[in-house]
Amino acid sequence: MLLYDRVIEFSLEDEELVKNFLRKEFETESLNYPFNSLIYNAEAALWAAKIIYTSCQLLLYREHQNEELPELLPDFPFKKNVDSILSADLCLRFLPQIILEAKSIDESDYLVPILEKIIHEWHYSGIGIDTNLESIKLEMIFSNSCLEQLYIDRVIDRKDLGRAQIPELKNKIKSSLGNHLSYFWKELKEE
Repeated sequence: MLLYDRVIEFSLEDEELVKNFLRKEFETESLNYPFNSLIYNAEAALWAAKIIYTSCQLLLYREHQNEELPELLPDFPFKKNVDSILSADLCLRFLPQIILEAKSIDESDYLVPILEKIIHEWHYSGIGIDTNLESIKLEMIFSNSCLEQLYIDRVIDRKDLGRAQIPELKNKIKSSLGNHLSYFWKELKEE
């Protein structure tokens, strides 16, 4: 990623290039999706790319006041759905690393809770990091068999024991692993 010494405005041409690049990435990843295929949401992918880019900018070059940060890192302006979750994940999956880096620099940084709010709302991308698990909403995840299986697979892959304790997820994870539970995730079996 090329970062400049200031947050830049994105040209329409740059935005189209990013959307097209992420479309190709989505199409490649979707070849391995279980069940039905989902539709690429270009606006969600572009929003997430801007969030990641701007977050990295703010980590390296903080010339902005704390009050400006919510404007630089806006909420998703469209209706969130299954397609937007997976499209945004192309970039948002890197947000946990940015959060950890921001915390290691200054845990009290005003940027940290803004990024944590984003990753909490887009929790599929945050699997593997600590977050307020009690308030995670799984209805949309469970509304689509493809996204549900991808979510379960990522929890297993990242050995997210906190999420695995959510009763609705725990049963699905155990069912998904079947007789291989003790081999793939011994810690979950021992509880």
